[in-house]
Amino acid sequence: MSMLEITDYLTECVEKGRPVAFSKYGDGEYQCAVGCFGWNCDKDRYTHQLSCGVVESFKYMANNAENSFVGLWHNQEQRTYWDSIVDKPVKWANYHTILFDKNNEDQKIKLYKAIKMSKMNKIIICNDLLIKSKFLFDARSLVHVPFNNWYDSQFNSILDYIKQLIESSNNPPLIITCCGMNAKVLICELYKAFPAGIYLDFGSALDLICTKRDSRGREYDYDYLRDLLQDILPDNWESEKWNSIYEQARYKMGVHMGDV
Repeated sequence: MSMLEITDYLTECVEKGRPVAFSKYGDGEYQCAVGCFGWNCDKDRYTHQLSCGVVESFKYMANNAENSFVGLWHNQEQRTYWDSIVDKPVKWANYHTILFDKNNEDQKIKLYKAIKMSKMNKIIICNDLLIKSKFLFDARSLVHVPFNNWYDSQFNSILDYIKQLIESSNNPPLIITCCGMNAKVLICELYKAFPAGIYLDFGSALDLICTKRDSRGREYDYDYLRDLLQDILPDNWESEKWNSIYEQARYKMGVHMGDV
């Protein structure tokens, strides 16, 4: 499967404030969309409401968003399904466009640095253990969401709160999502309201650097990431005041890995 390499392009968009959206669709999004029973690796349940939200968001972004890209997990069956539900060609991109994977690391470092330097209205949507992400990117706001199972009951209130944060600034939004399947619907709904924004689905990309917890079974450790991102880490990044976060992350993140 051919996938676009867009990391440098995203960096250019961030540097120039050019509207763009990037969402990641993996096994969880696919299984939720086709109506599977159960939950994804973060114990986020597949519900009918979430399934409809994921499907309709994919359709809208593919058919209507001019500069929208999709990072797809390496699976032809899934790509065939997603292609079949839209009217326009999907702009498929490398799933690891933002995730470090020991490929094109220099490009990803430049993207992270560009986000750090950006004067846009940076808002990160994440669980409460990713508090260090605010200081990593000098974000204006963090919006904390539960680790899982909040779509059916809290999505609309969280969406409304994010909209208020966007409207409170004269600068266009740069939204970073670290909130699983729900992120795809958030990006779509925010794009509808604020098409001049930048929307980047980071997923689990910040877990290791912010909590020292490998939530996905990476091929590298915390020290590797710390060295890569040294130039943008705050001086107090290794402060002992963050120790409680690391301990909590062992039990609350990467729960499917069973190695706490």
